[in-house]
Amino acid sequence: MRICLVLCLVLLAGCVSENQSDGFGSSFDQEEAAQTRVSLGLTYLKNGNYSQAKQNLDKALTFAPDSASTHYGLAYYYQVVGEVERAAEAYETAMELAPNDADIANSYGAFLCQNGRYDQAKNFFLQAVNAEQYANSAQTYENMALCAQSQGKGEDAIMYLNSALKHQPGRAKTLFILTEMYVATEQFELAEQTLKKYERVARVSADSLWMAIEIATGKGDLATAGQYGDMLLSMYPDSALSKLYIRRQKTLPQPVIKKKSKSQEMASAPVASTNAVEPSATPTSQVRGEPAMPTAEASVDNTPVNKQTGDVQTATEQQTAFHIVQPGENLYRISLKYNIKLKTLKQWNDLEDNGSIKIGMKLRLAPPASQSN
Repeated sequence: MRICLVLCLVLLAGCVSENQSDGFGSSFDQEEAAQTRVSLGLTYLKNGNYSQAKQNLDKALTFAPDSASTHYGLAYYYQVVGEVERAAEAYETAMELAPNDADIANSYGAFLCQNGRYDQAKNFFLQAVNAEQYANSAQTYENMALCAQSQGKGEDAIMYLNSALKHQPGRAKTLFILTEMYVATEQFELAEQTLKKYERVARVSADSLWMAIEIATGKGDLATAGQYGDMLLSMYPDSALSKLYIRRQKTLPQPVIKKKSKSQEMASAPVASTNAVEPSATPTSQVRGEPAMPTAEASVDNTPVNKQTGDVQTATEQQTAFHIVQPGENLYRISLKYNIKLKTLKQWNDLEDNGSIKIGMKLRLAPPASQSN
């Protein structure tokens, strides 16, 4: 009898335990479990394991179907895998559940901008920066700037970047993007000031030295540009920008040495000398330690050069007639990619002085007269 009683108690305990497990139990925190699953899902997503990411996010949704963070995680998953409509639905649900969540508003704004819905994106960005106790205003303003830039709104982009720096003056990424924007719009004084601020918070790099070269060249200070060029070649000799600098230097105007007639040589030669020597063809840049550049009359480089602009053109670049603007690109970076001066790109494509371009825009990479429609 006593044994039967013990067995009944054991079986009853097992049934209670099983029922509590199915219903999560009184001590089971579903919200906390959902957050854990969301965290795991996003970690898997970051590492490229999409199936495990989706399984954990779906489990989080089972635990907490009314959690804004769960729908936020799913929205990001769908955004990464390219399911735009489902991502939009998840973002909208997350915003309905947490209308004052600035982080979700910021991410939703970035998503909308990515899909060309600039005005709607701007509203959510502003909703984020206007939220109380929001610590990422600088990031959101930077997102607004990149969004504006992608839509060809260069002046808005510069304004938003300056707003980002008011919230975080030492934000290196923002300072560099703003310097690029100033260079692209030929505001070289402002570009120089901004680059100096960047150099106080970031280490010297090939990119920052190249930017300094561009600014000095834009200001007409070729001596300073040459000094920065020497630094670039010395510190980063194998970088792509060093190679680009050398290629561009080869197209700079060189002193033209006119050959004198025999009568002119005799008239100008010293009386005591019978061996007249022609002036040296070595450019002055070689004297101050810069790479020796061939003269215009005796070039040893067969790299094709555009005679109108002086831009170097490789075989690949000659075959590329157009460039389609991609997300995250600006005119400055495109000019670097194809080794075509900013001013030249603007002229060939009838662009405004601010250099504004839009995602999907088709840019000419050769003079219009040389291209067929």
